[in-house]
Amino acid sequence: MPNVAAMRQSAAASSPSFPATAAACVDELARLEDRKAEIAARQARVTAHLSSLCPGSSDRSLGAQVGLARRESPYRGRRLLTLARGLDHGHPEVLALLEDGTLNERRAELICTETDTLDIDQRRDADRAIARLITENPEWGDRTIEHEARRVTMQADPDGSTARREQAQAGRHVSARSKGDGTGLVTGTVPDHEMVAIIASLEESAESLRASGDDRTRAQITADLFVERLTGQSVAAATPVHIELVVPVATLLAEGDEPAEVHGLGPVPAPVARRLALASPDGATRVRRLFAQPGRLVAMESSTQLFDGLLRSFVGLRDRRCRTPWCDAPIRHHDHVVQRRSGGATSAANAQGQCESCSYTKEEQGWTHQVVRTDVDGVHEVEIATPTGHRYRSRAPTPPGDVVPPEPAGRSEAVSDGATPPDGPGVGAEDGDTDPAPGDAA
Repeated sequence: MPNVAAMRQSAAASSPSFPATAAACVDELARLEDRKAEIAARQARVTAHLSSLCPGSSDRSLGAQVGLARRESPYRGRRLLTLARGLDHGHPEVLALLEDGTLNERRAELICTETDTLDIDQRRDADRAIARLITENPEWGDRTIEHEARRVTMQADPDGSTARREQAQAGRHVSARSKGDGTGLVTGTVPDHEMVAIIASLEESAESLRASGDDRTRAQITADLFVERLTGQSVAAATPVHIELVVPVATLLAEGDEPAEVHGLGPVPAPVARRLALASPDGATRVRRLFAQPGRLVAMESSTQLFDGLLRSFVGLRDRRCRTPWCDAPIRHHDHVVQRRSGGATSAANAQGQCESCSYTKEEQGWTHQVVRTDVDGVHEVEIATPTGHRYRSRAPTPPGDVVPPEPAGRSEAVSDGATPPDGPGVGAEDGDTDPAPGDAA
């Protein structure tokens, strides 16, 4: 057994010393922030150079590689790729401000996002104007920089700015995510004038109820009205729901307090899990219960080419979110790791949940996926190889009640082109594939 005390003492002895005064601490924080900005500028230049070295690669493939290298989601990787190109090609002065620490990466991205509808000459003009404004006003924050960049863009291309507004409104949508504390965030992206009308209506009704003696806070009334108006229920708590619950047997029998897992939501406390598991089938809440023995869910397979029915549910409950390291997006495709056209079975062992983007990326040239571990302990692990020869591991989350210590996810090791992984050749994308074959994603 290692000597833990000696290891801690050695780590303490080798750790850097800290500044002696509060003022020196603040000075060092400022220097570190400058260094972070300088590194971000270097990352942008390297990313733009990577793009120039791979003229035949799609943005989806390149963005996914950037995301994996930077421990970010594929979506964020594409945003960073766009940022790098924008800074390198259209914003040399803003890039210089990032390099010297005047701007940070977030504010540089705000500027590039606002000017992305301009042509290259307009963008260069905007770059000089925005850089001059920021140099004269280095104390500007995110919102001011965003608004000033938008103002410069509107002056340079009023017609394009109007078209961009219309395009943004065409992309209106609603999304939701759990905050992990018993509440959730519902976000509606709607035309801004409609947003104003929605908020005004909710606040007006809340004021009226408060004036009539309602003892809820204004914020509580507004939230309750939001739910009631959307669901059509006069009482928000009566909203019908369908819940898929994975609960450890010991928790269900009140012999343990291990949290359960609600699919699409995350962990819930043991008492809440027991209440959900005992929900009346005649009530508003419908619960599908899956019981987890320590370390595994049951294995399942299908004779069809599609992941459907209980097998589809099983894969979603096992994987929970997209299996690509650092992606964390909701599962949209229940995908064959080894495609059906290559002999892959429609089984839990050969399945992984992926978001739509990652499922399509998997089909691009140079990408391969293979199952490297699936055993009686319930561990399911997939290795992803990128076009540059880097490999990353993806392990399904541990079921509730399991105490197996996790291994680091997302490890990368560069290999030479054409090298064979230690576990044997994977079966992945084939030349010319841009969409999943029938039965590879459902």
